[in-house]
Amino acid sequence: MTNDVVVFLGPTMTLADARDRLDACFLPPVSQGDILSVVQDRPRAIGIIDGYFQLVPAVWHKEILHALDCGIPVLGAASMGALRAAELDAFGMRGVGRIYRWYRSGFVDADDEVAVTHAPHSIGHKPLSEAMVNIRATLDLAVQQGGLSLQSAVLLLKECARTPYWERSFDRLAQDARQLGLSAPEVEAVTSAERVDQKRLDAVELLDLLAAGDFSCTVPQEFQCNRTTKFNRLADRDTCLARNGDGRLTTGALIDYYLLEGYQLGAGSASLNAAFNQSPTAEVIAAMREEGRYETVLQEAIARDTSDGLRPSEGDDRAAVRSYCDKAGIDPQTPLKELAHKVGIEDPDRFLERLHRFGLARATGAS
Repeated sequence: MTNDVVVFLGPTMTLADARDRLDACFLPPVSQGDILSVVQDRPRAIGIIDGYFQLVPAVWHKEILHALDCGIPVLGAASMGALRAAELDAFGMRGVGRIYRWYRSGFVDADDEVAVTHAPHSIGHKPLSEAMVNIRATLDLAVQQGGLSLQSAVLLLKECARTPYWERSFDRLAQDARQLGLSAPEVEAVTSAERVDQKRLDAVELLDLLAAGDFSCTVPQEFQCNRTTKFNRLADRDTCLARNGDGRLTTGALIDYYLLEGYQLGAGSASLNAAFNQSPTAEVIAAMREEGRYETVLQEAIARDTSDGLRPSEGDDRAAVRSYCDKAGIDPQTPLKELAHKVGIEDPDRFLERLHRFGLARATGAS
């Protein structure tokens, strides 16, 4: 990835379409920790189009500031990119496109204006709902073409704003037009309107800028990113080591896997002791490398990781604990909090999630 342009892309446009416009490293929608991970590879520029929120922690503002402070241009458009650019352009992030300008001017301010539901990475992040910014742009065009009055467009937008983002669609818009009592010609203007995919238009503008090598970002001379304790902890625990579609194996998840499997992967080793004592992940990984076990542990964790990146791994907790204790030689009657502490994962909920995520609750010999 070194010296590449990195672009975070999801439902706004297809990967094939994006690759036709730009030779870059395309990654799934950005989420918390992703910019920190990418910065380590020193890309020429970072483009943010799509990003996760709600079910998955959203990308931190501080991560983007860190990238800018490291001299890496960050540009955003269309969706999460436009939103973050409007919030951080004063610090040097560059916003591109109409949606960015809408956010920047305050014309729109709700995060869910760009939100959509979509399919998973395995089938191309296909959008399953319509973004309100696209509906807004479509109604604007209908007004300009004379088929819809401004007053009716405003009524429709207010109704759309009351609709949960996952239920928004052009079919729903036509239904709203009828229920609001618009005249027959106006209902027809809504149903037959030329649909404006403003998110895609803005994404294309960003990709074309990157393809032309226009990475310019104006970072204030006095700007400096303050790396707080919380920021340093995120960098320590949430650096991405491997990807599987939308799933991310982070440094923190790898160390948790190592702790859970420590009874057979590294019993009595300095690296396992460091992990158990909550040493920084960089120190644990360095010790694992020195012992010659890092690659083995990493590949095993990748092979066993069932996370889809969108929700916690779940299952039958009691059965999971019983199965794990039987394999690890631990009394299954041990209270959960004590069991988690015994392994080295202080949070019992995280302990259970990791058991399910890495398939450690399955019978011995399962993979």
